[in-house]
Amino acid sequence: MKYKVLKLASLVAVSFISASASAVPILFQGSSTLSATVTQSPAQARADWESQLQSFGIDTLAGASGNGSFTSTFGNMFSETGNGSQIRSFGTNIRGNRSNATHIEFDVTFPQAVNAVGFDVVDNDGGGMRISLTNAITQLVTHFDFTSVFGSNRTEFFGVIFEPTTFISALRVSGTDPGGITSWDNFTTGVGEHAITPPPAGVPEPASLALLGLGLAGLGFSRKKKAA
Repeated sequence: MKYKVLKLASLVAVSFISASASAVPILFQGSSTLSATVTQSPAQARADWESQLQSFGIDTLAGASGNGSFTSTFGNMFSETGNGSQIRSFGTNIRGNRSNATHIEFDVTFPQAVNAVGFDVVDNDGGGMRISLTNAITQLVTHFDFTSVFGSNRTEFFGVIFEPTTFISALRVSGTDPGGITSWDNFTTGVGEHAITPPPAGVPEPASLALLGLGLAGLGFSRKKKAA
């Protein structure tokens, strides 16, 4: 299996987003406890992410119920990957338990292709957070790696706006919380302001979403082709 590794240049000011969004994925991160590299709160980071979108919708996890696999009223399907970690619907959150696995991992399949994703996380304890996005046409998987701010009970936001011509059909979330228990909520999907609409041929056009209204992190990412 071949891997293609790329370096994503660091972005140091919000003013660079619009100019760069048409060329490369843009990453956002915010934390309730700031650091040298994470300089925005979750609310600020989410607001910056949302401001760069044409449209988006928030999955509050209403209607989701069960362990291991469940679907929300919004239409997102959440499921374990079989790596040994567990997830369950817990009120308006997804509660992940690392158990004996190296990380908490689960898949989210979208009802329609989108161009941007974001979500809130509680208590990742300074661990890693990997967002893996599947291209709706090529099935190419792109990984984005973040590091949570150290400490317990932190609330964080992570968001990605993909390349303008790329629409995605699924998300895999991987968290390496040292404490073993992490919660996710407010899964948000949308279309970036520079995205080509309608989507490229072969990608279903996202449904009309209500237009609602991060320390930035420029991070390395890798791509690999899914095994047949």
